[in-house]
Amino acid sequence: MWSQLAISLQAGNTYLIFILIFGFIGTTVIFERFLMLQFVYLIDFKKFLKDLRRSVQAEDIDRAVSICKKASNTSLPNISLKALEASERDPASVRGTIEEETIDFLPKLESRIGILPALATLILLIGVLGTIDGLWSAFDSIEILDTSEKQARLANGIAGSLNPTAMGLLLSMIFLTGHQILKGMAIKLTERVHYGVSVLMNLLVPTDMPTFVAAPVDASMAAAPVNNEPIIQEMDDMESEPEEEDDSFDDASVEDIKDEEEII
Repeated sequence: MWSQLAISLQAGNTYLIFILIFGFIGTTVIFERFLMLQFVYLIDFKKFLKDLRRSVQAEDIDRAVSICKKASNTSLPNISLKALEASERDPASVRGTIEEETIDFLPKLESRIGILPALATLILLIGVLGTIDGLWSAFDSIEILDTSEKQARLANGIAGSLNPTAMGLLLSMIFLTGHQILKGMAIKLTERVHYGVSVLMNLLVPTDMPTFVAAPVDASMAAAPVNNEPIIQEMDDMESEPEEEDDSFDDASVEDIKDEEEII
């Protein structure tokens, strides 16, 4: 297989050239992300937080700042440094500073890792397309050849057409494996940064800061019930008032009855 790949590259196979270009890009991304995650962002979080907690509890801010600068200029030390500077300026802004720096840093852990599966898929598809093109050319070329040369030309054409797919499969497996490894490293670092941010919150955020969490409604704070007694009393008075008798109606009725008796 490797000899056939070398022969195809020397012949200038266009599909192999494109596969190698995308393969170089993906390999660069894997090495760059590995170096950043393993040697730049990764620190001894346990030791760093222990020294930082000791300095802050001793109210030695200068030593805490020095610890942050010595550890790293990024990752959790940079977040801690910004929080310490904010605590000296305005203690009320510490929480907001920590949240802003954390939101700004966390996406950097998984930066460019997501393009590896896309590159793997693209390389594999280019390899398949190169194989189809090679088979097509091999079958077309045997129509103009003599019978004695057809078998040899067809065999060489089929063997050469499989080279792009073989190279695409190889690089796709490497990229997908690298993606899984880098993804796991990024998730692990994210969890450690979240833990460190929680420690910073407990150390630097003032305990007397007002919180805006909705409290349950107290019985004393509940709305006073509406006093409906006057309305009820008024309705009772209206019902208890006797209806006025219509005296005029009664007198007229009696006189009419008397007139009818006289007529009779």
